[in-house]
Amino acid sequence: MTSSDDLAARLRNSAVSQAERKLAAAFAENFPASALGTVEALAGRAGVSGPTVLRYLAKLGFVRFAEFQAAVKQEVDRQLGSPLVQMDHPAEQAGGAGDHLYRRVLLMQAESFRRMAERVVPAEFDAIADLLADPKLTIRPLGGRYSRNLAQRLALQLGQVRANVALLEQPLGFAYDALVDLGPRDVIVLFDYRRYQEDLLRFAEGARAAGARIVLLTDFWRSPVAALAEAVLTAPDQSASPFGSRVVPTAQVEALVAAVVDRDRDGAKDRLARLEALRRRRDPA
Repeated sequence: MTSSDDLAARLRNSAVSQAERKLAAAFAENFPASALGTVEALAGRAGVSGPTVLRYLAKLGFVRFAEFQAAVKQEVDRQLGSPLVQMDHPAEQAGGAGDHLYRRVLLMQAESFRRMAERVVPAEFDAIADLLADPKLTIRPLGGRYSRNLAQRLALQLGQVRANVALLEQPLGFAYDALVDLGPRDVIVLFDYRRYQEDLLRFAEGARAAGARIVLLTDFWRSPVAALAEAVLTAPDQSASPFGSRVVPTAQVEALVAAVVDRDRDGAKDRLARLEALRRRRDPA
């Protein structure tokens, strides 16, 4: 019998198909609690079918769903009996009661990064990076009320290392006019965090209907847009402020840009060189 650590790693790393990646990503969020429940509940959370859940678990060596549930319950028992930090409550656990607020916030974010590093689903990240690096596709980031800055950051950085990046901006309230130009060569990189915006979901539905492909960056609770997305990256949003933290999503944006560069380092280097030459021409000082 494999250890519980092996189980978590196998759930994260064995996914190949898009449906398996969605399921692995759902398992990775707050494991082992995320793996409890019925087949139907797990399928609904991941946005896949019940048979997909059973086929994936069989691929991992669990002939019956009851065998998988037993392994998960062993992990629950292990964690409940452990003095290790409870990862669901980093705000309460990070730092001491007498620590300054600034120090507690920094420790809280460090804990968020640790949680994410342990829950990475490489195939899901790579699926998004491959789309962003495809020169035949136009990348169109779109953010919500409190995530617009993430879309802007991705558009700015990605546009430095590859062509055909166009930020979808909604400066005067939400408009759907951009849908008229979308098609199968477009990838919408959508950022949506609680409280989820209905207009972003409507836009995503229109984009899908037009043939565009959608990837989503969201929190652990998953925006409804996840049901329309080819791949999803989630992040914790614990914060000491009244607003959810976007520290981990910012790192995810930087990691995606780094992955695009890694896939075509010569092309990125050439584009940056040409941009620098153009800037020197405009500002000869």
